[in-house]
Amino acid sequence: MSDLKQRVITGIIGLILLFSIIYLGGLYLKVAIFIISVIGVLEFSKALKNINLNINLFSILIGIILLLVFNLYNISSDFSIIIVLMISLLFMLFTNSYDFSSTAATILTYIYIPYTFNLLNIFSKTPYLLLVFIIAFATDTFAYFIGSMFGKHKLIEKVSPNKSVEGAIGGTLVAVLLTLIYFWYVKIPITVLSILLVFIASIAGQIGDLTASKVKRITGIKDYGKLLPGHGGILDRFDSTILVIPFVYILYFFINLY
Repeated sequence: MSDLKQRVITGIIGLILLFSIIYLGGLYLKVAIFIISVIGVLEFSKALKNINLNINLFSILIGIILLLVFNLYNISSDFSIIIVLMISLLFMLFTNSYDFSSTAATILTYIYIPYTFNLLNIFSKTPYLLLVFIIAFATDTFAYFIGSMFGKHKLIEKVSPNKSVEGAIGGTLVAVLLTLIYFWYVKIPITVLSILLVFIASIAGQIGDLTASKVKRITGIKDYGKLLPGHGGILDRFDSTILVIPFVYILYFFINLY
């Protein structure tokens, strides 16, 4: 089976699963985020081992479980960061397996992957959940096509040689346009602030994509995993989505606050 055919089949199945989880929300969304978080952390940990960073998987797994439990009982997920930090520091103090760099990488990994993914639970059964993926996927897709057709200036060649300035700008502009149409359809208020946050979220998504590429180059890997044929691992598919989430989170609270 060709790589393109694999990508298409995996993409179709993935979209069906994604839209099903978005529609069902609730417990289905919580469990999906739990699974994605565990797989994403394992992929990231495996990559960092190539540069001698030993992630404390035990403390992160405890944190992911706490996120699930806290969500089930409507407890603030912020407490989980403190618990993961304390467990990681205890391991650093009483074992020789984790130095300061590995402990710092553990905390960063926890915030970067499971904690940020967990914010999606707040959007359950709201139009903001789909909004995250519209911004991320529209930016990625149109940056690729516009860059392929009109790209002449490299964005950051040493990190991702195929990405162009034209593609980055075009991807963001199209993502903002599609988002405005979505706002009108689902009746999310269109304001200067909401447009600005979507614009920043699209840029943040591209930063997330480039950051994931940078880590792959540093750690000497092609993909984070092989779970998704033709796409790589969970982090290869959701690298841009991760950094879009916080800005939709900010938008959600500003819209609901005022």
